Amino acid sequence: MNKAFKVAIIGGGPTGIGVGRELIDGGIAFDLYEACDNFGGVWNSGAPCGRTYESLHLISPKFNTQVPDFPMPDAYPVYPNHKLMWRYILSYADHFGLRDHARFNAPITRLDREGEGWRLKSGAGHDEHYDLVVVCTGLHNQPLFPDPAPSGSFTGEVLHARDYKSLDQLRGKRVLVVGGGNSGCDIAVDAAHAAAEVSHSTRRGYYYQPKFIAGKPTPQWMMELGAKFKTRQETMAYIEQVFKLAGYDATDYGLPRPDYPLDGAHPVMNSLILYYIGHGDITPKGDIDSFAGKTVTFKDGSQSEFDLIVYATGYRREFPFLDRDLLEWKAGIPDLFLHSTPRNLDNLLFMGFINSAAGLGDGLKTQGLFVQNYARALAGRTPGLEKFLAAKQVDKPDLGQEYFVKSYRHLWEADLWKLLAAMRHYRDMLAGN
Repeated sequence: MNKAFKVAIIGGGPTGIGVGRELIDGGIAFDLYEACDNFGGVWNSGAPCGRTYESLHLISPKFNTQVPDFPMPDAYPVYPNHKLMWRYILSYADHFGLRDHARFNAPITRLDREGEGWRLKSGAGHDEHYDLVVVCTGLHNQPLFPDPAPSGSFTGEVLHARDYKSLDQLRGKRVLVVGGGNSGCDIAVDAAHAAAEVSHSTRRGYYYQPKFIAGKPTPQWMMELGAKFKTRQETMAYIEQVFKLAGYDATDYGLPRPDYPLDGAHPVMNSLILYYIGHGDITPKGDIDSFAGKTVTFKDGSQSEFDLIVYATGYRREFPFLDRDLLEWKAGIPDLFLHSTPRNLDNLLFMGFINSAAGLGDGLKTQGLFVQNYARALAGRTPGLEKFLAAKQVDKPDLGQEYFVKSYRHLWEADLWKLLAAMRHYRDMLAGN
């Protein structure tokens, strides 16, 4: 390893510290820049980067959220709340020595190509050159609203899920929550406890999964089915049957049937959304057609008045410190090999910009080791690096993406096992001769 070679990590959330931990283990020099006052990213509740709300719990159980060689405390429940999750992230960062490399309250203002590397500048006055930059700023930065927007204008309050913190923001109001993902369902359930009226607008049918089946966290129960059935279709049919018996078939509550398979979209893990719909505390609605003052007209022609609309409609990909033209874009997101590596740039990586139906642990370790091997190969200009640089131009690894529902949200969804296998394959390529 060239001792002058140095890496910058942008972002101190789980992915940033996971990458940093592996660079420490590999003896690779780096600095980690975090815009807020501590590690944690979206889990740093009190900071501007925080995206938590009072009722937030993990949707993945602790057994596959924890990093395999750094388990969560035994006292943690199956689905820890956001405060426990942040505490775990901080303990991980401290245990592996990330604070020695961290520069807090240092948002990146510019990242420009310079020579064979990058000139990085931060709002805290940093101005340094790095040979490799790893962007770990996460998926939850710039709010995304429906585009095109419904016609007309809404004169009530508008809130994006990014800025939702507690049910006090909903109390006593007629609330419409827009968006059928995990945040949208959580906020709709919150609203049922405090709002005067609650409606939930979704644009298609969804599968709603309970957090527990047979006394076990649902993902664990699914994994333990193993090879009980001959085909994937038989397995999914059995799971759907069990969900229906448990009261989690949305069509039984008058909701539309999904037009994709159970595992064809990111799972919505919520044990309460159908409960409150069944009790009349949440009124399901379809897509929005138009606004007129506080009146919302839906595509089915029905109308209701609301005081507040909460958009849980996702996030855009933006990197304000980086000239957009430096990246190749496709369908509104950077077109990256393995969702991490620009084909046109060899000294810039994007880690943590992919989702799968699993927890954090295995993916965090795998991404970190990929970066460690990439940094070593880049510093030494090894034969392994040259093989990888050639491969990223022509290879089209199957990450399972064609299987998922066609939506903006699922442009970065991947089959976990295919993703891990692909990253390990190319990691080994980088480490080879």
